[in-house]
Amino acid sequence: MLTRVAGKPGHDSYVNALVVSSDGRWVATASGDSTIILWDARNACISQEWFAHDNRKVWNLAFSPNGQQLASAGGDGKVVIWDISGSSQQVATLTAQRRASRTRRTSMFREFAWSSDGDYIAFRDHNYTMQLWDGRTFQLLDRLKHTPVEPVFSPDSRWLLVYGWDSLFAWNVASGACLTLQSQDDKHGIPLRAAFTRLSTHIAVGYGDGKVRVWDFTTRQEPLLWNAHDDKVMVLVFSPDDLLLLSASTDETMKMWNARTGAMVQSFEGHESMVNMARFSPCGKFVASASCDKTVRVWRANNGTCLATLSDHGDEVTHVAFTPDGTMLWSAADDGTVLGRRLQDIIPDDFIP
Repeated sequence: MLTRVAGKPGHDSYVNALVVSSDGRWVATASGDSTIILWDARNACISQEWFAHDNRKVWNLAFSPNGQQLASAGGDGKVVIWDISGSSQQVATLTAQRRASRTRRTSMFREFAWSSDGDYIAFRDHNYTMQLWDGRTFQLLDRLKHTPVEPVFSPDSRWLLVYGWDSLFAWNVASGACLTLQSQDDKHGIPLRAAFTRLSTHIAVGYGDGKVRVWDFTTRQEPLLWNAHDDKVMVLVFSPDDLLLLSASTDETMKMWNARTGAMVQSFEGHESMVNMARFSPCGKFVASASCDKTVRVWRANNGTCLATLSDHGDEVTHVAFTPDGTMLWSAADDGTVLGRRLQDIIPDDFIP
């Protein structure tokens, strides 16, 4: 059994990933201490825990759509598929064929994605190539030879958005066609964050200079562009109804925008440092944010009122997530702690089951 920080459940080192299964049954966390922990999402207790990736750091996680499998990316340069329906058994390993090199740049495997229909897994290999794998047979399907940093699948699983290093591409995974949304000649800066709307009709991209661009993916007209922040955009997420866009920046601000016009709806005042992550509740009525000020805050989405400030982590809070039914709020911090709370206990006057 792993040791715990001050008796609290979690890891012995910083948490790199926190993900929730689509059926709301499981939460999984990954850490720099080489461990993966599978949590009972409703009861906030540990179900399984194991060491992974040859005792290297575990960088990222993704659930399969049916919640029966968990993919992890680690410091050993591999993406591993685990069967979590029983014990945590390794069922497949995705390893890139890389050209000869004197160094192993394993950090390039931090970012990967599993499509919502379960058909595809995408990750970047050591040769600066985005690899597309079959999400059911775990066989390599194709490679996209651009210089990507992070992959994002559209919710309808038709498109793979690949961005980074001044470039932005949308790859049709069925036909193989590649749509260039931004090339290095466009001079729009470095894309840092990207998000699709729930209906896969619009794409929002946040940049290193604080700008936000939104494409209407159905018309592909000239994108909407506005100055959202004074520094890097580090958080970008659409509301469940796709009408609002939430952003946060290293300038220590968090703002809400009209996703169709770019007009600011409101700002969220209260955090004393940068917001690392923010999420809408499934009903769209609340926003939860995790900050370097060691707190989690819950906000009323329609007016920016702070409803609760949670200070039970001992270090910078890096991750926050709601369960799909909106009843539980999970968070993780750099001290390794992972906490699950009932939203009804946090905001009893506002919570409506």
